[in-house]
Amino acid sequence: MKKILICYGTRPELIKITPILKNELAQYHNISTLCTGQHTDLLGGGLKPDHSLEINNCSPNRLNSIFSSLAGSYAFDQILDDGFTHVMVQGDTASALACALVAFNKGLGVIHLEAGLRTHDKKHPYPEEAYRQAISRLADVHLCATTANKENLDNENAGGEWHVVGDTALDNLTETEVSYNNDILITLHRRENHKLIPFWYKQIEDIAFDNPDLNFVFVSHPNPKSQCALKKQLSNVSIIPPVAHKEFVKRIGSCLFLITDSGGLQEEASFLKKKAIVCRETTERPEALGTFTYLCKTVGELPKLFNKIKEDFVPEGKCPFGDGKAAEKILQLL
Repeated sequence: MKKILICYGTRPELIKITPILKNELAQYHNISTLCTGQHTDLLGGGLKPDHSLEINNCSPNRLNSIFSSLAGSYAFDQILDDGFTHVMVQGDTASALACALVAFNKGLGVIHLEAGLRTHDKKHPYPEEAYRQAISRLADVHLCATTANKENLDNENAGGEWHVVGDTALDNLTETEVSYNNDILITLHRRENHKLIPFWYKQIEDIAFDNPDLNFVFVSHPNPKSQCALKKQLSNVSIIPPVAHKEFVKRIGSCLFLITDSGGLQEEASFLKKKAIVCRETTERPEALGTFTYLCKTVGELPKLFNKIKEDFVPEGKCPFGDGKAAEKILQLL
């Protein structure tokens, strides 16, 4: 029987593995969890991991500290030696790649949840695109959200088993009510946007000034670089601290539309029938483009795109990322 260690280190990873752990079919599997400590606030969250590690700040580069701490961890080695046959990682974080590499080096099977997303540009998003491509080379089982993700792996001759199961994030949304109030929900935090953050903020501030009938709600992110100009430049925008995922989902379900650079939000917004302006040069989720999501490649494009969506904010079509039953399909496959 497989003995699986599900590793996670960030809040998005935790959100996407939780439906698997909570599904009633999980009782028929030998599954344990490990928190790497990449996001230091996770251990006090709703899920108590079976094992936990710490990231030592041994390098001025946080990403290098994560890899050094996990790949060089004697404690991690000991955990894996406790009869585990497989390690499951989610997405494209530093924790995911480091854990996949450690498992591969020990001859364990690697299961990749949310496999096959691609922009084919290692600088967008940075560093996630390079990390997920590397995980694909290590993985034995690829759990894909869409057929397009599976085709990406096929074109790369990634090897292993490929299964299209949908995205587990949507399993959290099946009971969320959908309505349309006057809120424009905003999140911006990605590394490739850090140098542009003040310019995005200024543009959003101007749009908010020109649309006093709408309520602009900026959900701040813990990353200090995304907060560098927050209070200085957003006087016409309501700024709220990071909120629990359950509360955030309610806000998505009731907002008018979104402005974001998030990857996962593109999926959640699509499932909850919301359009999203994506402030990035490219996206690894092209399935939703033109129906649910709209790329805003430069700061200067935002006003025109905003006005277009404001006049037609209810999307048509079916969410391309799954039906909210991914966890059940995954556990049946395992």
